[in-house]
Amino acid sequence: MRKFVIGCFMIISAISCSKEKLYSDLDHLKGEGVIQIGTNNVDGVIGEIFSKYSYVTAPNGGRVIILGTSGVTEEQMLYAKDILKQYLTIKGEVYGTKKYVANSMANKRCAIVFWDSEQQYEDNISRVSMIGYNVQDLYATESIGSSNRDASYEEILHLVHNYGIAPTAPLFQEALQKANDDAMNSGLWSPWSNDLPKADFEDEYFAALMDCYLGLWKHHNSTMDGAYKPSSKEEMKQQDPVGYKLIRDMFGDIAPVR
Repeated sequence: MRKFVIGCFMIISAISCSKEKLYSDLDHLKGEGVIQIGTNNVDGVIGEIFSKYSYVTAPNGGRVIILGTSGVTEEQMLYAKDILKQYLTIKGEVYGTKKYVANSMANKRCAIVFWDSEQQYEDNISRVSMIGYNVQDLYATESIGSSNRDASYEEILHLVHNYGIAPTAPLFQEALQKANDDAMNSGLWSPWSNDLPKADFEDEYFAALMDCYLGLWKHHNSTMDGAYKPSSKEEMKQQDPVGYKLIRDMFGDIAPVR
């Protein structure tokens, strides 16, 4: 449910960022697994904060990356990569290939920023905006291997949606917005409005659809702690056929990677 952070190079001049040396060209690092990084092989803020790096290569040759801190396990890094790769390659029933989505994200310099914990993120938030990427944060305490809810699919989808799907599939985005509004009006979807901007409602609705379709809340009575009434793909198909179709249109019969 957290929103992404826009790298400073997107909103202010490089001069304003001069106190922190940016390092956003990681193309010299190559490998299919998790690459160990630090000040020895990456300059600036990224090398100082992060110790793990992985990436998915887009069709245009660019990269959508994952940066991890020391407490994030290699298993968690690879799990995030598997989810990201799935989102960027799986074919939908209407929208088919994800080439346009992956290329958009690579062009916009997108990154999953994987922290040990929320506290570590809070301690470093002022420096996160200096790394030169558009990012979505994720915590090791909410990923595979944690005793807490696995929010990996939700958070990674936010990045894919905002920088890949929304800019390149306007008809889908229009349909998603209408489905969100209709679901709210019917009481099927009740976003937690106390701390969530109205502009983010459809983003969270999309994530709720995905979590529900994947069966991540099947042992509960609803999805997202009651925000979305269905708790399984089958219930979703009956209660929210429009939302069900949106997932199929974009991602086909997607299933959890593990």
